Amino acid sequence: MAARSDWMKLILSRKGFDSAHGGCPSPILDGQLLCPLPIPDAGAATPYGKISSFNGSAIAQIVEDLTGGRVKRGHSAHLDPDLRRDAITRAAGWRPIFGQAGAAQGHLTSHGIGRGDLFLFFGCFRSAEQVGGKFRFVRSAPKLHVIFGWFQVGCVALATDSIAAEKPWAEGHPHLVVPDRYKNNTLYFASDRLSSIGINTSGAGTFDRIRPELILTQTDSYINCSTWRLPRWFDPGERPPLSYHGNPTRWTNCETSVRLQSAYPGQEFVLDLDQYPEAHAWLRSIFRAADR
Repeated sequence: MAARSDWMKLILSRKGFDSAHGGCPSPILDGQLLCPLPIPDAGAATPYGKISSFNGSAIAQIVEDLTGGRVKRGHSAHLDPDLRRDAITRAAGWRPIFGQAGAAQGHLTSHGIGRGDLFLFFGCFRSAEQVGGKFRFVRSAPKLHVIFGWFQVGCVALATDSIAAEKPWAEGHPHLVVPDRYKNNTLYFASDRLSSIGINTSGAGTFDRIRPELILTQTDSYINCSTWRLPRWFDPGERPPLSYHGNPTRWTNCETSVRLQSAYPGQEFVLDLDQYPEAHAWLRSIFRAADR
């Protein structure tokens, strides 16, 4: 696939457990392991009890313990974005999928998101520990917005019964169980390789361990998880800003960075890299740091 490095778009995409979905953050285990939890979804096909263990611990137990039993192992999970081959039993031909619908998909459509564009998925995380056989959050640990996965778009298609028949390996994905359940229901299929930024790795995947480069939240002078510290070049000035962040009062220039009060609610924040060529080096640095 030809690279689109001269005009690709970056999407910072909020996913996973938080106060509104699941009722708590996803955990950081053993001080470093990122364990993104898919949100509950009564209409989905996969119960938490069928999701494979994480670092030797059952996802179902982690979810039950951290939610105080509000979300149980028999409840269904919205396994999306679906990035890990070993998350559940797979049919031959499986590849990573991401589904979006409604107003959030309308936002992606209006920005022309398609082949070669890059999603960075972030979520709310907090350090957790296992005490007496049960998981709990570390009392003093702050909530953090952390990048946990990536997904370069290979192709885009409306979620329909015909797509489900054409791609039997996608059976069970929450956006295909009942395709007309969602308005504007759309599927993104990952590319084979991460060609858009010249990194020789899979087109989609997860970051296993937390690194400073993956943390969006401003950790020095911590305010809340939605207050971010970003590279100085993110400051829009006269350029089109990160979508949903057009209000200048959201941006505060610091000596070597820019502070951003990120928008909430909101799922998909789009940046046109034709206007921000500095982003390519930043993106490559994220992947290189994760490989250390």
